Amino acid sequence: MTDVQTRLASANAIMADAEKLALKFFHERDRFVLEEKNASEFVSEADREVEALIRKHLTDMLPEDAAMGEEMGGEGSDAFWSIDPIDGTANFLRGTPLWGVSLGYVENGRSTVGVISYPVLGIRLSAGEGLGLSKNGKRFQRNVHFPSVRVAAVGESPRWTIEGISEIEIALRKAGWGVAEFRCATIGLGFAALGYTDGYIEKNTSIWDIAAGSVICSEAGLTVMHAGTYEVATQNIIAATDEVHDIIGRLF
Repeated sequence: MTDVQTRLASANAIMADAEKLALKFFHERDRFVLEEKNASEFVSEADREVEALIRKHLTDMLPEDAAMGEEMGGEGSDAFWSIDPIDGTANFLRGTPLWGVSLGYVENGRSTVGVISYPVLGIRLSAGEGLGLSKNGKRFQRNVHFPSVRVAAVGESPRWTIEGISEIEIALRKAGWGVAEFRCATIGLGFAALGYTDGYIEKNTSIWDIAAGSVICSEAGLTVMHAGTYEVATQNIIAATDEVHDIIGRLF
């Protein structure tokens, strides 16, 4: 197997355990002691325990690979795993199914492997660069039902100004698109890859929010543009159809 195939197989195996643990915590969430990291950003026991599990498996299976996670840190390098143990923590805590576990491998600023799980929805998406997209272990072709129903999703990073978010949403609405906000980049990117929306746009997000989703969207056939550093809230991403890029690309 190639390095991409090996890492993709490992990531899927790791996710099988991580999604089970995350779902267990979801059903037990009322007992959590909640901490607020920053305004509108929360962390719970689930975030830390799921990330610890993923890191242990990475160490056991791929001991030479570096890792960087939202809760336990690490430094971005030329090649590393990027972990978001519970993306959409607020959704998770409120009891909605719109949250996910994200694991992506980044090489020289480009995501080459990505696995996302939505445990409550029973959906796992995985992709490796040049290998296509899979849903629940089977090859998946992005299929858009009723393409005349135009919908795009916009992120809601606490560090992205209200004015900036509004500018994107107004441009989309003026062009005839409905706008969804899921409060979770992992949901936004995965739903675009599945064909539920025409794309996902967010500024001032972090690498762990988009590392897996960007390669998943690319392998689904969407055009993906993202740029930034590995510092917190420095990534901007558009993963969308060409029509959506034409509307909001100039605003990036």
